[in-house]
Amino acid sequence: MRSQSSSIALRVLEELIKIDTRNPPGRTSEAVEFLENIFSSHTTKIYEAEEGKENLVVEIAKGKPSLMFNSHLDTVPAKDILLTPVFVDGRVYGRGSCDAKGCVAAIVEAFLNFEPEIGLKLSFTADEEVGGKLGLDYVLEKEKADYVIVSEPFGSDSIGVAQAKVYSVDIIVKGNSGHTASADVKSGAIYKASKLIVDAVDYFSSIEEKNLDSLQKLLGTPVEIRGRGVAAFNPAIIEGGVKRNVVADKCVIKADVRLMPWVNEEKVFSKIAGGDVELVVQGVLKPYGLSFDGVDLNDDLRFFEIVKSSIASLGLKPKATVSLGVGDIRHARKRGIPAFYLGPKGENLHADDEFVYVDEIFRVAKIYRRIAEKLAEFT
Repeated sequence: MRSQSSSIALRVLEELIKIDTRNPPGRTSEAVEFLENIFSSHTTKIYEAEEGKENLVVEIAKGKPSLMFNSHLDTVPAKDILLTPVFVDGRVYGRGSCDAKGCVAAIVEAFLNFEPEIGLKLSFTADEEVGGKLGLDYVLEKEKADYVIVSEPFGSDSIGVAQAKVYSVDIIVKGNSGHTASADVKSGAIYKASKLIVDAVDYFSSIEEKNLDSLQKLLGTPVEIRGRGVAAFNPAIIEGGVKRNVVADKCVIKADVRLMPWVNEEKVFSKIAGGDVELVVQGVLKPYGLSFDGVDLNDDLRFFEIVKSSIASLGLKPKATVSLGVGDIRHARKRGIPAFYLGPKGENLHADDEFVYVDEIFRVAKIYRRIAEKLAEFT
């Protein structure tokens, strides 16, 4: 283990892990102050939609087109001990090392001493772990950008081009009530709900990976799925029953349902609902990504080619990735801005043994600089 590093990127990562930005409450003021000091020779702006949840924008260069690199400062909850960074075997462990303080370090490494011949802004934002409305969404209300790279730990050879549609659903299961001693438990709502859960998990895992061929042809590069298949069903909360000796006549499953953009949700939901089962959609996050939203396809493809060729220039084989996860590209793309994910690979994000690969930080930093250079050449 080493406690300090001569590298600016690793020093930034080390110090950021030590700074508590666990969300909730997700306070980022100390992390913003730290980064603002690093970029003290540049023009900086702080945007704060809610007290303590500061967002930092650093203007590296003025010009057209305008390119923004973004990553978030907040992390998921963790034990206090995980705020102590550990360097071992080319990896950095600690809360946020992978998601996404290693990404922040890569952006700093790329642009602290590099000024391209285009407009370039860096944004370090709050609240991504709870939706980003007080973070990148708020920043993009104030700052303009023609292209955006959101740094997330996809890996130096992976361009995150699209993300899933997400449904919050209540599945209401009805059954027959009665006394434990005499009623048929299998006709009760909780037994029926338990069977529904098992069947639904099996069904979702069997949904096939379709549409990849057409997307691969469009992009001219392999396309991979990031996540467990093209659909996910998580029965996160289960409510039912009134008393131990009473068979429940109603059970409610509050589920998180995620589907790749091309999966037909009506067909999927019809496999669950019907008879004694009612499905109520409580919320929807529509899919965002290349060819799946309102961003101009030609603009998207031009930017994708720039990112792809920047990765290839390092001898890597670029690939496109579609994810069941969701993140901050939607805040750019809903404004018509081409935006993709690209960041240093790590493992076990959100787990106690989360880590980022050190060599990935430096590799991605080089790619970021190439993107800025190639965008300047393109224009």
